[in-house]
Amino acid sequence: MGPNPRYIYGTSVAQSVFIRHRKGRGVYQLCWKEQGRERTKSFKTRQEAEQEKHRRLQLIAQGCTPEPFDGLSTREKRDLFFLHDRAINNGYHLWDAVQTHEKFLSSERPPAVEISEAVAMCLQDKEAEGDSPRTLQSIRSVLLRFAAHCSGKALCDVKTADAVAFVDGMDISLRTRLGYLGDLRTFCSWAVNKGLLKENPVIAAMPGKTTRKRIMLTKRSRRKEQVLSVEDCEKLIRWVEVNDPGLLVYPMLCLFAGLRPELEATGIDWVDVKTSHITVDASIAKDGETRIIEPLAPNLVEWIKVIGSSGLNPLPLRNLKRRWERAREVIENWPHDAMRHSYASYHFAMYRDVGLTAKNLGHPNPTLLRKHYNNAVTRSEAKRFWSIAPMG
Repeated sequence: MGPNPRYIYGTSVAQSVFIRHRKGRGVYQLCWKEQGRERTKSFKTRQEAEQEKHRRLQLIAQGCTPEPFDGLSTREKRDLFFLHDRAINNGYHLWDAVQTHEKFLSSERPPAVEISEAVAMCLQDKEAEGDSPRTLQSIRSVLLRFAAHCSGKALCDVKTADAVAFVDGMDISLRTRLGYLGDLRTFCSWAVNKGLLKENPVIAAMPGKTTRKRIMLTKRSRRKEQVLSVEDCEKLIRWVEVNDPGLLVYPMLCLFAGLRPELEATGIDWVDVKTSHITVDASIAKDGETRIIEPLAPNLVEWIKVIGSSGLNPLPLRNLKRRWERAREVIENWPHDAMRHSYASYHFAMYRDVGLTAKNLGHPNPTLLRKHYNNAVTRSEAKRFWSIAPMG
């Protein structure tokens, strides 16, 4: 290993360019920010990613930025230079091209409305059309998160890649992914009808009809949900406790309170976390209904006391995605929605009260929950799980 980049370039510069291993894709992804937006580039080996990282860090340290056409393929660069030479040979200059392009945009481009503004307009229309509160809450949560994902971008600039990146960045099942894309497709179809988009970019991100049908017909009740072992849970908690204690509130709420990682654990307010109960507000709940999680396990009460002892508000978490991906690497195999499934399995095994487990999870069907989680873990394993408490 070479010298630590933070000693060469400075801590803030070194942290602005980092590598993450996408095990599912088998690639190493270099991540950096450019003009306020996160950029990524994938490599087959870590060595290739490290070489590119070193090059970018050198440019940043020298006050430079990478070449303006860095993101283009060789063919795109060749086409660009060919068009430039052709324009010059016909007596045109760069300024002529810019003016022509601006005229084209003004005549062909839809009005530049920010995504968050368009989302508000869409929801108003849906409500006026008589959509149910539950449907509105479901689509609202997806669209608001998509707006945050594309922060500052005009709706007319949204591409298929934005929708794909949005769902790729979440630990969700194929069914949930399909549902999120369906909500985005509905939103963009509305935008096309309103003249805010020329065409629907999400259609290209949707799987084919046969694939969609197979996903929707999958009988989830035939399988048991995969959960984290007690050893993996403790390994994860201890790693965070030592290496990133400010992140503890996230796995604590997901593992020991059963909050949904994408909606609830990221949106809850710390004032709603008490040692007696936890309130999940309707604004962040998947079903749009407020629920109270109680009684709390003794180890969860201890975690709440420790996290709240600093007197500082631990929420919201900054740079959660990057920090959590780093923490998750201590677990070799990470099942889908692992923490929520683990909570359900260990809670049901410990208390044997399917109604209580369903209530705390906000699960509408106790019978289905029993099919998923009955005998997923043993009672002795559950006792060990609910004994994972703060060190010291």
